[in-house]
Amino acid sequence: MRRKKLLYLVILIQMMFLQSAFGGKMESFTLKNNIKVLFNRTTGAEVVAARIMTPISVINETSDKSGISHLTAKLMTHSTKNRSSEILAKDTENIGAYLSANADYDTTEIGMFFLPEYFDKAAEILADVIINPAFDEKELSFKKQTITATLDSRKDSIGCTASDEFKKIFYRNVPYSTPILGSKETISKLNREDLIKWHQYSYNASNILISISGNVDEKIVRQSLEKYFSNVPTGVKFEMPAFNIKHAESIKKEIKGKFNQAYIYMGFPAPNLYDKDFAAINIATSVLNGGRMTSRLFVELREKLGLAYAVGAVYPSRREESHFAVHIGLDKKNIDLTLKKIDEILKDFCTVKISEQELKDTKTYMKGTYVMSRQTVWEQSYYYGLREVTGKGYQYDTEFIKDIEKVTTQDIINVANKVFSQNSVTVIINPNEK
Repeated sequence: MRRKKLLYLVILIQMMFLQSAFGGKMESFTLKNNIKVLFNRTTGAEVVAARIMTPISVINETSDKSGISHLTAKLMTHSTKNRSSEILAKDTENIGAYLSANADYDTTEIGMFFLPEYFDKAAEILADVIINPAFDEKELSFKKQTITATLDSRKDSIGCTASDEFKKIFYRNVPYSTPILGSKETISKLNREDLIKWHQYSYNASNILISISGNVDEKIVRQSLEKYFSNVPTGVKFEMPAFNIKHAESIKKEIKGKFNQAYIYMGFPAPNLYDKDFAAINIATSVLNGGRMTSRLFVELREKLGLAYAVGAVYPSRREESHFAVHIGLDKKNIDLTLKKIDEILKDFCTVKISEQELKDTKTYMKGTYVMSRQTVWEQSYYYGLREVTGKGYQYDTEFIKDIEKVTTQDIINVANKVFSQNSVTVIINPNEK
């Protein structure tokens, strides 16, 4: 019997990643305690995804509590005051559900994936996880050991090492400066009382959002959520923390590393997700290097000059100041020439308009990947919820494509000059001589 249940769970998880939601009809309503609910009623796959999201995350953490959002969320899905870890796992497995927790810089979430016939039971389990986490001492100790091991393993990755050092320098003492997992020092000091207080702050009716996507009757959704989530207490509402980041000068830091290759991570201050240039900087990132083999940095640095093993560019969406960064794995002897060529490519990008055809091709590529990333109910529940909980509104998930369409070649040059004329932070990992 247990083997059949495990097989059933595997099949359900596969459906989560493979089944298309075939669009949906969006409804928005509030529960009696003012918790907002987004419900995307789909007509395709017989599956449902539910996420409980909060804006309380890394962005709110103080330096001595770094990593608490991730740790709290993970422990919440281990056990509750009503269910031991074994019972919680069994109850979840018995309805073929998948329970997860995730923290990012601007949001934290508890998610569940299940069949529509079990909506009421899934809502009850989710509410128990949200309202009654046990924060068991033994589970806390074990999870802290796991996180510490993961943080140690990051040091074995040249990309993570460069990225972590870049964020530390770029963001200095604000919350974005540390990994989502926190640091070994802060994790070791966090205790059960810390997690209880953070949970009360994060998962109260003033902050959480429920995002549902799937083929299930709206009446069932409303009744079950009202039944189980109306007991979530009201608490302190999220407030955007004050960020004060000044980049008075460009900074270049070289690290002697244990790695066999060299690595460059260079970044500039970039608009946050509320900025009018948000769509334009996204397109600029894709033109320069959005994971495409036809992008500027890839073609110039790898294809033409053979200077790099791997080339990438990132622009993360952030509530507060973001960054545009180029990251390159290369041979030690090519460091100086590569830095020179990056400077030339970015200066050229600030002065010469991209062609209308290149802009059109980039928009087509971006729209295609954007739509593909929202094909399952699991993904839809995330992206609709993300837009809402970060203050853009769930409607923006559709409006973003319209904003992309409006961007002109002049807009690209304008945002490039805004970003690349600023002081930069460059981290260089230089392998030790053998």
